[in-house]
Amino acid sequence: MSEGPQQRANTVLASVVLGPRLKYLGLTLVLAWHYCLWFVPSSFPTTFLLDDRITFAWLIALAAAAGVPLVLAWQLGRRRHLEARPALVWSVSLLGSVATMMLCTLGMLAETQWVAYASALVVGGCAGVLWVLWGERLACQKAKFTLGRVAPTYGGFLLALVGVTYVAPGWLAPMIVAVLPLLSGLLLCAQVRELPQCHPRLLPAKAAIQGKNTMVTVTVISFVAAFVCYYTVAIVPWEALDPVQDAFTLGIVIGAALILLFAVLQRTFRDGRSAFRVYPWLLLLIVVACVMYLADDRLDGAAFLLAVAISSLFEILLTLYMGVLTQRGYAPPAIAFALSGSAIRLGICLGNGTALVYERVPGWHDVLVRPTFVLLVAVVAGLLITMVRQEYAIEELTRSPQATSELAAIVNSVAEEFLLSEREREILGLVGHGYTASAVAEKLVISPYTVNTHIQHIYRKLGIHKRSELIGYLHRSG
Repeated sequence: MSEGPQQRANTVLASVVLGPRLKYLGLTLVLAWHYCLWFVPSSFPTTFLLDDRITFAWLIALAAAAGVPLVLAWQLGRRRHLEARPALVWSVSLLGSVATMMLCTLGMLAETQWVAYASALVVGGCAGVLWVLWGERLACQKAKFTLGRVAPTYGGFLLALVGVTYVAPGWLAPMIVAVLPLLSGLLLCAQVRELPQCHPRLLPAKAAIQGKNTMVTVTVISFVAAFVCYYTVAIVPWEALDPVQDAFTLGIVIGAALILLFAVLQRTFRDGRSAFRVYPWLLLLIVVACVMYLADDRLDGAAFLLAVAISSLFEILLTLYMGVLTQRGYAPPAIAFALSGSAIRLGICLGNGTALVYERVPGWHDVLVRPTFVLLVAVVAGLLITMVRQEYAIEELTRSPQATSELAAIVNSVAEEFLLSEREREILGLVGHGYTASAVAEKLVISPYTVNTHIQHIYRKLGIHKRSELIGYLHRSG
């Protein structure tokens, strides 16, 4: 390729990975890879989408996509990061692409099912690694995980890619799906080229306790929501879905359309409230889906579509919330994104697996399905109450501290962790409240030179280089 076309290609890639909305395209491609593969029937041209071989391969891929990020997060810990080195990115992307084609072709045609299961394991593992890598890179870019920025890219591109895969003839559909991890890897390498490696500064451990507590609460609620949704999805009889394969695609399309609708409504009505206030309403809709299944067989199809759509909404909202907490310094990117991806995938895997056991063990379906639904409705109702009680705390964590007591607590935690002197702690608090060096000198009755000396000591101890960075750190704004 000549220098001119190469430069134009690099310019296009740079505009994507640095754009206010398109920067989320790489992460969207990882999700689209999952949905186009497992929810679009044309991805498996030779095999029925609900064939046992595909069903068990799907559960294996979910387990791998949940387990690999958790292992990575555990190995990295609080201080280390998974760097997006090109060799790693391309290895994972290429391996995921090859495994996808193996799964859709030889995995379905081979006499033994283990080719499909091994391919699914690789697909899930590679997706998990790419997920964590994108979490790290978006944190480096200080991405704003707001509904207005993420929803257009996620919803729009997911609808387009699912639609293209659905109508693609013959073996073209699995080829399209196999290209998605490669495109995601290409964008990831482009972002590494455009931006240096950097990471959000973590809050001191004591100051981050509230964030960790709400992070655990939201993760557990999302896990249970995914479990209940896919227990419902898997237990609905095929006869209620016509055609059964297309129902999966329709459910994902509804979920993508709803996230776009939420973003449009928020922008239209200029609603400044947090997008995370929709969580209780989604839990309520899960209860509705369960009740629809229990109430009337004619509502089974609607319960199925609602459950699929709600689960996809939980996935994107949990990702947004973990992204915000990462930018605020409450958790390292690897841990936050590992939890966001693993909670949903593990919930889907266990919910689907539970329904599968009920269907395969003689007598269990008739005896256990409805009592389990009643129990799950009670559990979700309890989580709904918990979510309503936690709503204020969850929303507050996504904002800069407004109360003096909040800022004071962070300043004290910083002073303790970084061994600041009492005078340095005092100056840090005033700088956090917006005082200039001269204003600090006047208030403390010391010279501006002394103030600047103390500020330089603070910078050195915290590893910070300028005033705006220090204020952003204290106010949890990146």
